[in-house]
Amino acid sequence: MAIDRIDKLASIELKGALILPSIGCQLDLPCVVVRKEEKAYGVTGRIAGAEVAKGDHILFFDDVISEGLSKVEGIKPLEELGAKVKHLMIVVDREQGGRENLEKSGYKVHALAKISELVNRLLEHGQVSKTQADAVLDHIKRF
Repeated sequence: MAIDRIDKLASIELKGALILPSIGCQLDLPCVVVRKEEKAYGVTGRIAGAEVAKGDHILFFDDVISEGLSKVEGIKPLEELGAKVKHLMIVVDREQGGRENLEKSGYKVHALAKISELVNRLLEHGQVSKTQADAVLDHIKRF
């Protein structure tokens, strides 16, 4: 993965945010959490964590991608502040068109694994039945 510069890591509230601080510590990068809606108490606002400044390069992190809509909702407030989000790091691509949707919009999506790869590996090791594997693989072919 070729990424020129990363100033901060960001994720949508809850899902990726649980693992994000650990990654941030390892990379010595500040972390930002983007909430679905603004909060009026405690740590207020829609964005919590490090300050986001115009020109910041942010690597957006999340656990899964389906259609990509929630990623766009998370990226939008960062870009409105002038940050640059070019890359997304996803743990599992559910292969439901999210990668393609985001890449059409100019983002680069990096997934650690695809759901089909995980299902096939589980099948190889006898952790799921052929029927279960086929059901998942048939489901993702619809997208």
